Amino acid sequence: MIGSNGYITNLNNAIKLEVIDGSKEIISLAYGKISDIPKLDVLIGRDFLQGEVLFLKNYANFLIDKNRLTNIIPIQLPLHNQDAICVGTSNCSGISFKDVIFTYPFPFRDSSFNSAIIFEVLDLDIIREVYRVVKSGSKVYMILRDKLFGGVDPLEGLRKLSSKFKVAMVKEKEGFWIIEGVKKR
Repeated sequence: MIGSNGYITNLNNAIKLEVIDGSKEIISLAYGKISDIPKLDVLIGRDFLQGEVLFLKNYANFLIDKNRLTNIIPIQLPLHNQDAICVGTSNCSGISFKDVIFTYPFPFRDSSFNSAIIFEVLDLDIIREVYRVVKSGSKVYMILRDKLFGGVDPLEGLRKLSSKFKVAMVKEKEGFWIIEGVKKR
């Protein structure tokens, strides 16, 4: 995954994917991102967000962050007992990666869920899929670790979530930014 500066980066900052399989192929990641990623043996990036790691493990047999294999760091989210579709975390009680491994597009019918939690995945394809699978009037929570703790600028999440949802609230809690959006009726 290559960023605008030409260096290896994470999914959020990637603008292209270099695929090497006997020859070199460049795949643009400019608009959507997840929908353009093929199944890979190894995916190399830098400074992946935890939600990106969980989701990208569905696309690559090995995920390398900087110079080592990635691992999932258990993180206690500041939301508890959510009955929701969970993207980027297995830390809530609804349909999650613990229960079902899913990729893009989601294998669920339109308007199947009452709410959603998106943890550290800033991908427009994913946000569009979450919009599709939640019911009208449903709440969607985007949770991002603060930059001080290895996360991203919350304005990045606000911009992405507001592309499909009406933003109802933004607050900081326990080192996380929680952006609450509502699917318009």
